[in-house]
Amino acid sequence: MKAVILAGGFGTRLRPLTCTVPKPMAKLLGRPVLSYILELLKVHGATDVTLTTAYMPETIAEYIREYPAQHMHLRCVEETQPLGTAGSVKAALGDEKEPILIVSGDGLCDFNLTEILDFHREKGASVTIVTTKVQDPREYGLVHTDADSAVTGFCEKPDWNGIATNCANTGIYVIEPEILTYIPEKQSFDFSKDLFPMLLQKKLPIYGFCAKGYWCDIGDLTAYRTCQADMLAGKVHFTLPSVASGVYTEGDLPDGKYQIVPPVCIGKDCVIGAGAVIGPNTVLGDGSYVGKGAKISESIVLQNAAIYDYAVVNQAVICENTVLKYGAQVFEESAVGADSVVGSHACVGPQVSVWPKKYIENGACVSGNLKYGVPKAELFADNGIFGLSGVELDPIRLALLGRSIASSVFGKKVGIAVGSAGCGRAAYHILAGAMAVQGSSVWNFGECFLPQLYFYTAFCSLQSGIYISERGGKLHLHLFCAGGLPLPRSIQREIESRFHRGDFHRISPDGAKEISDMESLESMYLRELVREAGTSLKGQSVCIRCSNEKISMLLEDCLYRLEAQDGDDITLKINYNGTQVSAFHRECGWIPHDKLLAICCQAEFADGRDVAVAFDAPYVLSNMAAAQGRRAIRYLRTPADDSDRDARALALEQLYVRDALFLSIRLLGLLQRSGKTLPALLEGVPQFFVRRRTVPISFSPTELLSVLHSPKAIPQKEGVLLETDNGRVLLIPQKSGRKLQIFAESASYETACELCGEVEEKLRGH
Repeated sequence: MKAVILAGGFGTRLRPLTCTVPKPMAKLLGRPVLSYILELLKVHGATDVTLTTAYMPETIAEYIREYPAQHMHLRCVEETQPLGTAGSVKAALGDEKEPILIVSGDGLCDFNLTEILDFHREKGASVTIVTTKVQDPREYGLVHTDADSAVTGFCEKPDWNGIATNCANTGIYVIEPEILTYIPEKQSFDFSKDLFPMLLQKKLPIYGFCAKGYWCDIGDLTAYRTCQADMLAGKVHFTLPSVASGVYTEGDLPDGKYQIVPPVCIGKDCVIGAGAVIGPNTVLGDGSYVGKGAKISESIVLQNAAIYDYAVVNQAVICENTVLKYGAQVFEESAVGADSVVGSHACVGPQVSVWPKKYIENGACVSGNLKYGVPKAELFADNGIFGLSGVELDPIRLALLGRSIASSVFGKKVGIAVGSAGCGRAAYHILAGAMAVQGSSVWNFGECFLPQLYFYTAFCSLQSGIYISERGGKLHLHLFCAGGLPLPRSIQREIESRFHRGDFHRISPDGAKEISDMESLESMYLRELVREAGTSLKGQSVCIRCSNEKISMLLEDCLYRLEAQDGDDITLKINYNGTQVSAFHRECGWIPHDKLLAICCQAEFADGRDVAVAFDAPYVLSNMAAAQGRRAIRYLRTPADDSDRDARALALEQLYVRDALFLSIRLLGLLQRSGKTLPALLEGVPQFFVRRRTVPISFSPTELLSVLHSPKAIPQKEGVLLETDNGRVLLIPQKSGRKLQIFAESASYETACELCGEVEEKLRGH
């Protein structure tokens, strides 16, 4: 049997699915449409098969080269100009001697092709058009036949009042070789629109064969999903391996406690989290990931896509390599194109198409097609670079980031450390390796906590540091200047620009550097921590509480060396990162980090020294400094110039402002030297409270002054300061421009809360 597969369609109505693959290569239950067509031809004895291609021809040609054709000869013929269905067949064939079976590459069927060829020969037909009965004929080209199955006319997609038959043209034909002579050379010519009506006028014998069996024209995304639901329901005659009733997979099901609602098809190497619900009528492609609590129903998830925790996909198509982050939702009749990212709690509404390589921000709602635009440009968030391991921060992007950092002024001499093992350590190896190959001097400080790396970069006179931490598969890369000082905006912009443009310094073959192993420096941190006390702590009774065992052990070792006792006169509670500490004393309860910092700063001012603090540190520190003729100078979060140069220089000498362990030991040393209790030291600083909030805004940060509409709102180097009779409020926009951080400060907690609430209400009402 000689066969031609029409595989040149653009699949416009299947986009965004067909933005990255030609329509015949679209996956049905994990296999290309084309594979089912070839299998059907093989079963019915096809020996010579030609494929006409036009859109992404190499993708089809590559598949054909690897296809196990056995006794079937396969070849591809690419259209160099649009010739229509008939024109492409004529251009692809030579001098034929036998009937030609023509099959559309756009659909799936299980017709008996042998029976169709026998019918064609018995009727002595010049053309046989294969038809099938459909429920709604309005979407198809219809074929009218008489009692002897001879074609009497055609009707293209009529309304109900023009329908006299329900026999739809399936795009499968048998033609005699001489019919090719009726097709003009090198011009667009279609079978159904041009050739068949002409042959009917010439009274050539055209017959219609109404085939029994399954047929689906995969014309749009709804048909694409419906076809696979039909396959899962057993409506198509083909073999599909199963492990249980309605559960199909080639291997073992993924481990875990999740729920399957049949019928479903699960590909190879999938991962499904606890509490996830898969099905019904759902297909998971090879290598796809489903997080805990996720729900996927009536949907197609293609290969290597990731549906993270508590995401919802309902009657939708998720294309290859696409990611739905925590709590994202994609609703009915929607599709998300390949290599896209749908942010946490973002929503893709019904009947929305998202083209490939799009980035939908966290919390965004998309109600219309997202076709144009580029992926997210901002690399840095407010506190570094964040992304899911293997997604936003996959190995390729990590290597690109490493090269970008090494090529910047930031990356000549860098200290790097990781918070824990797992994917954080794997990310470290990729990043550090790429930086070293690019010529950066990388100092490896191994596994530590964040303030330790602050200390190491300052102690070793490094330019900068990178701290990698991981939680729940999400990586955080914290980039900072020596001593833990924030990265200037100019450096962030340079790294971002190099990353997006692939602009890296060229180095000589011998320009790569070795990574220096500095993991033995932990004893140096402990030594300096002990020195921070300035005295023995003999007689003090201290209890340490921290969920980070490394911090607890190191601080307890320090207290032991300082001769402090294990007791509960003072309890120090330190956060996991080692950047914040609060203290408990029986007489005054819990004392927050801000007030402990104020106690230590007060002692510095009294000793005639200035202190460098973060820009958003409590303003009471400035008043305390001024009362003693000193200064609390502030370094910026993301400086756009060097106006905070003096503050940064001083901050390098005062690690306790950014290191909760150093602050804790400094505080205990102050208690020992002064002979005072913690409540007594607390009474020596003004009463103040800070209320912090982060709120979304619906306006541009440039409108903040007009929204506040107050003469007491004063622009600052970063944000806006609002002075009131009862306190002050600092408002700083986040880098995204969609949220504001509010720092309300007053002499009483209630007033600080009221100030915060008033400002929040004003922002919300805009």
